[in-house]
Amino acid sequence: MKLNNLLAIIITATLISCGGADNGPNPTPTPTPTPTPTPTAKTLKEAAGFPIGMIVSASRLAGSDTNFRTILNKEFNSVTAENDMKMAAMFTGPNTYDFSKGDAIVAYAKANGMRVHGHALVWHNSIPNWLQNYAATDAEFEAQVKGYIQATVAHFAIEKNSSGKSIVESWDVVNEAFTDGAYAAIFYRRIGVDYVSKCFTWARQADPNVKLFYNDYNLESQGSKASSVVDMVNTFKANSIPIDGIGMQMHVDYAAPSLTILTTNLLTIQNTGLLIHFSELDMTVNKDKALTSLSQDRANAQKAKYKEITTLYKTIPAAQKYGITIWGLRDNDSWLLSFYGNQNEWPLLFDSNYGYKAAYTGFLEGLQ
Repeated sequence: MKLNNLLAIIITATLISCGGADNGPNPTPTPTPTPTPTPTAKTLKEAAGFPIGMIVSASRLAGSDTNFRTILNKEFNSVTAENDMKMAAMFTGPNTYDFSKGDAIVAYAKANGMRVHGHALVWHNSIPNWLQNYAATDAEFEAQVKGYIQATVAHFAIEKNSSGKSIVESWDVVNEAFTDGAYAAIFYRRIGVDYVSKCFTWARQADPNVKLFYNDYNLESQGSKASSVVDMVNTFKANSIPIDGIGMQMHVDYAAPSLTILTTNLLTIQNTGLLIHFSELDMTVNKDKALTSLSQDRANAQKAKYKEITTLYKTIPAAQKYGITIWGLRDNDSWLLSFYGNQNEWPLLFDSNYGYKAAYTGFLEGLQ
């Protein structure tokens, strides 16, 4: 009997603790502690509210270097052909074009959810030899250039994404016209002083939707050059010449231009109301060739400057942001090494082994 009473007491207590034999309030259970998850680091394209671009080539995209493609697909959502979509690569003879490398880049971009920024229809440093020596009248020369621009823009407008937008969303129509080299080149001499405006008009005639950019260097550092570009834009607007954006190349140094100069010149360009593309960003850190390896102090200074630049870009009104394109993936890929004759230069976000540098962290921090 005593055993039965004991069992009854245990059963009753169990029911009460489970809430099955009592309608009174239940005791609040002590929650099981949950570890705070480690925040997942965002990629560049995830952190930015605008496209982040990288230069590519058809051969690099098709090559055996899977590291390049892995980082490209992970971090970037816009690509620019470094050379494959320039005039010298595509305009192979009178009324004759080879778009195969550009097509390969477009196909890759489409398959991986990226846009393509076309670079560059007309540049005085990318003229095919046959056109440079074209023995014809100036009118016939102009007709060849017009035909090339319109054929190229129309061709690359064809391939669309799932939303019906052309994969090639934009073009640098003319590159670096405010230079001595451009003034001495055949476009200026054979088409005339208005060749830039003609090129933009021809491009618009070929595609009413593509974004048309003027692209140049030192716009971030030289107020006089920035003002010259703004004067050109104002002349275009007054004469109904189409232009949608300005590419500020942004080949900068870790120590210059200062934030004040960068801000002043950006505002000059921004006041046009056009789209703004930081189109060829890279950053020297050893122009005096004093270093034989990237020191921690210099790496930190580069990190800070990259952060400064991406933070500055975020101040642009949303409707004018077209994105930031970085001019090379690894340090040893950069054109700056040969340009300055200096193999001890580290201008980009990744080292020669595809390692993430402090510069990458600074760039990312500026986006966040």
